[in-house]
Amino acid sequence: MMTNSASDLELMDQALLRLRHFFDAPAILTDTGTRVELSTLLVLEAVARSGSSASVREIADQLDVAHSTASRLVTRAENAGMIARATSTTDRRETVIETTAVGHDFRRRASAYRLDRLVALTSGWTQDERATFASFLDRFSAAV
Repeated sequence: MMTNSASDLELMDQALLRLRHFFDAPAILTDTGTRVELSTLLVLEAVARSGSSASVREIADQLDVAHSTASRLVTRAENAGMIARATSTTDRRETVIETTAVGHDFRRRASAYRLDRLVALTSGWTQDERATFASFLDRFSAAV
């Protein structure tokens, strides 16, 4: 006989498997007629989480990838015009990554799209239910 705890864990497991459709995204996004790699959005989000600029090492840490992978992703984002490299104001030997105006606009539109999708998916929820879910989801993702 299954305990309540085990059935709760199985329920969570099945829900997480179903959520893969929520997170499935094409490798290439189309934005205002321009094709943008999903990795470029991830670089923009990593820079935003780091503040106004970030090093390639900080981006690698944020994305949980090797430095060489982060460097390639930064180059792609730079080629797309979403970020620019600059010399650090505190250490001239260090290069920092900054979001361009084009990158800020793209990130804003992508965020608005995701938030609109969440509003639609939780339209029948109360504000308390949304707050509780957000709190638990944040706690869960931090543990992962």
